[in-house]
Amino acid sequence: MNYFDKPNNIQKDIGNDTNTFSNNDNNRRPQEQRKRKFESPKIFTPANSFAPIAKSERVPYIIPCQGQQVFSADKTRLFTLGAPIMSDHSSITYSTDNRELFAKIYTQKALQIDLFENKAKRMVKENVDIKGVCWPKALLTNSYGEFVGILVPSCSGVQLSKSVLSGTAAIKQFFPTWDKRDICTVSHTILDTICKLQKLGIRFGCFNPASVYIVNPTEVYFVDTDSWQIEGYPTLSRNVTFTPPELLSEQQKPRLFNKDEENYQIALLTFMLMMPGKYPYAKKRRVDSYESIKDMSFPFSLGGEARRSADAEKPSGAWQIVWDHLPFKMCSKFYHTFHANGDFSKPGSRLKDYEWAFAVEEFGRHLSLDENSESRSLMPRTFRRDDKREFARCRICNQEHPTFYFLRNIKIQNEKINIWDRGYRVCLPCAVDQSDASFNCKSCGKTFYYTNQTKIIHEIGRLNFDWNGQKWCHSCKKHSVKCSRCGTDVPVYQMQEYTDRKRNLKKNVCKNCFHDLINESKKENEWRNGIYTRGACRQCYQWFNITNGEAEYFKEKGMQLPSRCPSCRGRR
Repeated sequence: MNYFDKPNNIQKDIGNDTNTFSNNDNNRRPQEQRKRKFESPKIFTPANSFAPIAKSERVPYIIPCQGQQVFSADKTRLFTLGAPIMSDHSSITYSTDNRELFAKIYTQKALQIDLFENKAKRMVKENVDIKGVCWPKALLTNSYGEFVGILVPSCSGVQLSKSVLSGTAAIKQFFPTWDKRDICTVSHTILDTICKLQKLGIRFGCFNPASVYIVNPTEVYFVDTDSWQIEGYPTLSRNVTFTPPELLSEQQKPRLFNKDEENYQIALLTFMLMMPGKYPYAKKRRVDSYESIKDMSFPFSLGGEARRSADAEKPSGAWQIVWDHLPFKMCSKFYHTFHANGDFSKPGSRLKDYEWAFAVEEFGRHLSLDENSESRSLMPRTFRRDDKREFARCRICNQEHPTFYFLRNIKIQNEKINIWDRGYRVCLPCAVDQSDASFNCKSCGKTFYYTNQTKIIHEIGRLNFDWNGQKWCHSCKKHSVKCSRCGTDVPVYQMQEYTDRKRNLKKNVCKNCFHDLINESKKENEWRNGIYTRGACRQCYQWFNITNGEAEYFKEKGMQLPSRCPSCRGRR
């Protein structure tokens, strides 16, 4: 059942409290009042310095594997390891003969330091009972009583990183019936759990979406809990995607993340859930992705002065539409968090975890009340409809879009042409899609298709500007070769073949060399046709001319110049 299907459905809320979702916003608790639930005492006290780490006193010689047995630290329980379920650089998690429990066994290399054992001891001292959180239940030893791992609750589902955060195609693959309401539900389930963990003083350190498993919108499992940051015990992994921009310059080494850095990661997670799999920073032109993140190059805008980051690549039309269907309050939170000039973008000013949970909850409630909302789609086909927008129908996809989403003007030979007034109704995505018009590249011979925009340019250009069709594909325009005459690198499509008939040679030369060779050939022909000498035919006594070309030919053959005219020579 969807979390937001019934506005009056009572759900478990953070702090083991209840919260009734009512159609009347006045019946909801004010945000400041509900905030108090997150301010109760913590069972883990966040530290500013690392816990002591030393070499292990006893490094186990035998590390149990599939088919072997492990014991609880108090020797009261025995478990047989089944098939491997998951693994990372420091451990392998096995199923056990108890369906409700998994065994996480560390590698021998990891157990050479006491970090994992000391951290596990600290964690099992506390009974963290939060639905879906696979908190360690007990320490595990081998048959010699040496620490080798931990006992954790079993889990199931699909990794968050492989489903929701991989885009709509992955969502449809694993959860084919889901719409945006289900995304809001699973997002609220995840954020609700995070808020409960934060309340206890538990931090992720660096959030790993691969450690979150989804069964359905209200059943989510958090695994690898021993990798989280607990008091002075840091996380040993670093996920660059979720690293705050101000920390990107740091070398990849263990560190203790503070609450503000954790809040940034929660905001980023919320964005990628609401915009399934989309990263909030767009690559800036002329710089790499790393610099775009550091510069907080946010590609979406709110209108007015809240513009997208300068020089950021504009997001595709599909993402603009998804962004348009989010509530303005949520968009404003995202903008001011991820835009370099945003109110919440600087360290120390970021929004709290519960504020994102409330924003998602409010969006889910809105979707449940609006029965005909296009916003329920994972990827809506067009923008929101409101009284201020005029819609038109695209002649290619037959979809209605706001008029601002259509191709209006194109340039043909530096002249701006208004195609809207000429009756062309082509939306921006269709403008860059493949049309049915094509050409054959004169260089490689392959067939290439025009975009719909280029097709329109051809249609109008042929009438107005005697437009010449495309001759070379994009690849051939980029590929260059050396001119056989001058040695200059020239685009392959600009190379021309010159045939020297006199010498029976063919050359691939650049445009300039081709013209030079033509001119040289003309001059050579003029010289060859020029008169070398005149003489009287000894047979018919008529005067005849001998050209430079004829004289050169006879000399090359080692022959004397002819003494008869061409006619007399022919009669012989």
